[in-house]
Amino acid sequence: MSTCPNCGAKVSPDDVFCQNCGYRLKPVTTSTNEPTNNEVKPTYEPDSKPAEPLETDPTVTKKAPKRNRKRKKGSRKKKIWISLIILVILILVGTYFYGAGKYSKSKQVDDMITAMHDNDTDATVKYMTTTDPSLEINSKSIAPFMSYLNSDKRYLADMKASLMNNDQTSDGTFKLVTKGHHLLFFPAYKLQVVAMYPTVQTNVDQATISLNGLNVATASNDHYSYKAGPLFPGRYTFKLSSSGSTADGKSVTKNLVSTQSKNIKVDLSTPDSGNSTDAATQNSDSNDNNDSDSNKDADDSTPSDSNYGHFEEEYHGDEQAGIDAIADQYGFDYDDYTYVVSWPHTDVLQVKAYDKDTQEYDSTYRYDQIHDISSQLNEDTGKFEE
Repeated sequence: MSTCPNCGAKVSPDDVFCQNCGYRLKPVTTSTNEPTNNEVKPTYEPDSKPAEPLETDPTVTKKAPKRNRKRKKGSRKKKIWISLIILVILILVGTYFYGAGKYSKSKQVDDMITAMHDNDTDATVKYMTTTDPSLEINSKSIAPFMSYLNSDKRYLADMKASLMNNDQTSDGTFKLVTKGHHLLFFPAYKLQVVAMYPTVQTNVDQATISLNGLNVATASNDHYSYKAGPLFPGRYTFKLSSSGSTADGKSVTKNLVSTQSKNIKVDLSTPDSGNSTDAATQNSDSNDNNDSDSNKDADDSTPSDSNYGHFEEEYHGDEQAGIDAIADQYGFDYDDYTYVVSWPHTDVLQVKAYDKDTQEYDSTYRYDQIHDISSQLNEDTGKFEE
């Protein structure tokens, strides 16, 4: 029995390859025929050094695993980046849908109305802004507005509908504006408010004028005028007091909640001669809780109705303010007419206007004190129209 020239293991004469190391023992033949004269028959040289198998080359076996590791590392990093991108997209989408519900226009307006309805002054202050640098907005300055809301339950409902439809209230007092953003995408809304600057007039020299119980001015003559403000919209009581005068205790309450009331005149003048009727009037005016009674009693100096009424300056208090508001709304000069004033409903003033020269009847108007709305009688339908 022979041995393998490569590894020395025993092999049989019929073996083509060594059973131990796989070394070829017999040469490759291309034909079964005997070789020609030109062909060289391979001979076996036991002393020649056999070639090493390709599979045992150490350089080949070491390079392949390194390339595989690099590919695996690159693939792992790619998967991590894809996962991070997907996570960021999911966070952004979730944030958007969350913000779309929490910071939508309707939700923010609803939060504003809820804060005012619940008399939450701190929250209400946060929702307010103004273009008037002199107007301070805080829990104290908005108190008259919160007081007004308690007297007019319909205002908030009208306010909400107007803000959603037109971005401002029908009276022009509040406007929905954008102040920054929530979560980068959603506008942050606030209510931009118009400041009020009423003018108080009195003919009582040295009389003290107070506004919602706070003394704000002292008359320096008998034709004194004081411009109050800036005031946050709301319900205000203007009161006149003077020691030893029939004017002591006279007050007028106004709802300053409309752009038409921004520069309204408040007349705290008194008749030249005091009488028992005036004294009773002044006492009743000291009750600020009854707006309509106080305002009408404060104007006992109003002349009695004649066939064609009286001029605007002959009226006082709410009657004069109502005539002024109607004239402003319909664009005519109140000095061109005389007026007959009546009160068909609580807080609703009716004014019949007559031409001052011809004394011919012109038209009939009504003024709603609570909502600061003027309307005119349609003579054909018999109904008042705004």
